[in-house]
Amino acid sequence: MELTFLGTSAGAPTRHRNVAGVALRIDGHWDLFDCGEATQHQLFQTSLSLSKLRRIFISHLHGDHCFGLFGLLGSRSMDGSTTPLTIFGPQGLQTMVDTVLEASTTHLTHPMEIREVDPDGGRVIDDDAMTVDAIPLTHSVTSLAWSMREQDRRGEFDVDAARAAGVPEGPMFGQLQHGESVELNDGRTVEPGDVTGPARPGRRIVIAGDNAAPAALFERTGGADVAVHEATYTEPVLATLEDDRGHSTAARVASAAQLHGVRNLILTHFSPRYADQGDGLTIDDVRTEAQQHFEGGLHLPNDLDRFEISHDGTEIRAGH
Repeated sequence: MELTFLGTSAGAPTRHRNVAGVALRIDGHWDLFDCGEATQHQLFQTSLSLSKLRRIFISHLHGDHCFGLFGLLGSRSMDGSTTPLTIFGPQGLQTMVDTVLEASTTHLTHPMEIREVDPDGGRVIDDDAMTVDAIPLTHSVTSLAWSMREQDRRGEFDVDAARAAGVPEGPMFGQLQHGESVELNDGRTVEPGDVTGPARPGRRIVIAGDNAAPAALFERTGGADVAVHEATYTEPVLATLEDDRGHSTAARVASAAQLHGVRNLILTHFSPRYADQGDGLTIDDVRTEAQQHFEGGLHLPNDLDRFEISHDGTEIRAGH
């Protein structure tokens, strides 16, 4: 499981950061969370293929989170993709997409379904792989977080236990690893549970849209293994503004994540006022503020940074 950050700027792009977009790769497919302008350009610098894009989750309808969607859909069709695509998002998304595609006479070569989420949220996916819940956030328009949990996975295969049970190495090992029972030459049956450890809990990941109340979000999601949340401001900058404009500070997010047991926190959606380096405000100011309130794994990615999530969800590390 791997996260790729396609855009980490808030509101508008900068020379080094595009607007919102995060890809989550799982096995042979991937999902996209938000699709700001030029997201498809960012994809050219990754190994992600549009034909293997399975689902898109749009948190809200502000342009820096969805204006890249229409171009991406057109390019996906120009590539001749025929694999189905499902798009989740707030009410109004269907009208927006239909209007742009009709006005631009864009023809899609693949089946597409748009599922608008109730403003109060709710479960949007429940399959053999994972559950996904939409959670309403606090913003100037309807904005959503996506709380994902993998289904529990089979325990690890115990080679020594299989040998002790008399299972010959070879195809029968594979059958047991895939959850199938096997019959030995002496007539005995060995069940997968006889040679595997306890079930392993699925990983829990939260990817949030714009949100001024991270404590309320993490109170609902609990101790996520990985949480991706905006940190548009720092507290000193917010103090100079009339209001928070529906956004969070690094301190707010980090404090809430610490209180509710988030293991790994990834901050993104930085105001363009924070440069990557220089004498003025920088991303290091955001990092320093967050570090004062959070003791877990903390990451502030650049565009195109990739992170692998460990099998047990306890840590994330830079991808290769």
